[in-house]
Parts: sequence; C-alpha cells; structure tokens
Amino acid sequence: MAVPPRQLSLLLSLLAAGCPLTASATWSIVACDPDGSCGVAVSTHNLAVGASVPYAQARVGAIASQFETRPAHGPQALALLGRGKTPVATLDALIAADDGEDGDARDRQLGLVAANGQSATYTGSHALAADWAGARHGEGFSVQGNGLTGPRVLDDMRDQFLRAHGSLAERLMTALEAGQAAGGQRIGAMSAALIVRTPAGGWADVDLRVDASAHPVQDLRALLDRRQAHEAMLRAERLQRTGDSEAASAEARKALALSHDWDRIWRRAARLAMQQGDRPLAMARLDTLQRLNPQWAQEEMSDPLYAALGLDPRVAGWR
Repeated sequence: MAVPPRQLSLLLSLLAAGCPLTASATWSIVACDPDGSCGVAVSTHNLAVGASVPYAQARVGAIASQFETRPAHGPQALALLGRGKTPVATLDALIAADDGEDGDARDRQLGLVAANGQSATYTGSHALAADWAGARHGEGFSVQGNGLTGPRVLDDMRDQFLRAHGSLAERLMTALEAGQAAGGQRIGAMSAALIVRTPAGGWADVDLRVDASAHPVQDLRALLDRRQAHEAMLRAERLQRTGDSEAASAEARKALALSHDWDRIWRRAARLAMQQGDRPLAMARLDTLQRLNPQWAQEEMSDPLYAALGLDPRVAGWR
C-alpha cells in the first residue's frame, strides 16, 4: 500500500524538521558478527520505522531505540561504543542523560550490541507496561519488543537467529520473520526496515525500508530477495566472462528464483542466455520480460545481440 504523496511529503518534512514519529509497539533484533558487520531488523505499527529506530556502524556496534524513540540515542550510542564504552555503560549513560525530550527514560526501550559481541538491553517502566513487553540478549545479539502478542515472539526470534545460516542480513531477516510468524504485535504492523553496516562498506552494506504497507515484513523479505537476486546475477555475469557457463547458468537460475518478477533480472538473464548461445532459453526469458515490461522488451530487441531471433514470429509481434 503506497503512501499518498501529500502524506509522504508531510512525513519527510517532519523528519527533516527533527520531529520524527515515535515507534511505540515495536519489535527488533540487533546483532553483530565476528567480522565486524553490525545491523538491525525492526518492524512497528507506524510509518517509516527505518528513519529513526535502527542505527549501526561496522566494527563499532548497533542499537535499536524504540517505544518512544529518541533518534539522538543512535549516534550517541555509537560514539560511546567507539570510545570503548561497554554496552551496559553506554545504556547507563544514555538513560542518565535523557532530558525528557519526547518522553523520558521510563518511555525508552533500547537494545544494544557491540562489535565484540557484548550486548545489553533497557526497558523503561512505561514501555514495560505495554503488555506484552520484554527483551532477550546474549553473545552478539539482542531482541526486544513491546505491545507484542506474547513472549514467544522474542523467544522465536532469538532461537531462529541463533540457528540460522548465511549473511548477517539474511539471519536478521529470518529472525524478524520468525517474530511475525509467532504473532508479532497485537495491533499488527505498518513498516519494517533492515540495515547492515559492513567493514567493506559501499555496496556491501544493506539499507532496505518498507515505510507503509499492509504486510511490511513480507515486503521487506521481497526487497532482500531482490537484492540477493541482483548479487547472484552479478556473479553469473562474472562467471560467464571467465568462461564458466555452467556455474553462470546456476547463478542465473538462482537470481530468477529470487527476483519476484523483477524485469531487470529477466532482461539480464535473457542476455546471458544469448551470450551462451541458448536461443530457446533466451526467447523464454524474453517472453517473461515482454509480459512484465512490454516497452523495455521492445527496446531490448533492437540490440544487435538478438539479431538471430529476428525471424521468430513472437518477436515480430513486439515491434
């Protein structure tokens, strides 16, 4: 469900003015990996949770500031961790310095993990009264939430994160999905976000947001899948350039399976098939591109790469 332009403009104006929306009734997971990657996955029944709740910095740590969110807690926590403060000492400092802007310490719920794996949580008395509220934390992770359907939400998030495999982004996403499957928030959800800051930085980082949706966690998964589809397609193209067509084909199939019908992935897969000399496969992939984006399919067929397909009657009908 898209946000109407006027409402989105108002939201962005509020954020720019330093008046971010609070995120009461929120659930999140914060984690860091031994390689220094740190991230947060979060969902809430409010707009644009990714704009104010999650913060992370590679080789430093990550924090979620929720219930009555105070966005300043993010940069402050990362600065303290960067100066060598422990997560417990960092949270103590944040709470002690809380001057009551947008609520006070009683209204905060914080989950914090340092890059060395130490973790800590804080839930103020007002946040704790948002039944059900609580937190779980351990080496390298912290899960916390309020206004939940029950403790199973956090228990399942923790358990799924600890037994999951793959990248930090994938494990955070899997944990958020486990919380949703366990009931999530009593009143439902509206937005979700996933951020991961890596030592490599740049395109290796993940920053995905669903600002308003009837199914934000499901839509966030689709965004992560598409990102992974793009990465798989890049691998396929590199492998093809090195002459490993079999491995390239396997990566292309993986990309298409994760694409959620992203037309760009189907176009690149069609080009790969033509480079491999597999015209029937290229034509099948172009058929899908034509269904998803007829204008782009028509433009694509003007490329000399597809000259050998010029006599196919389906191609003639696209022009």
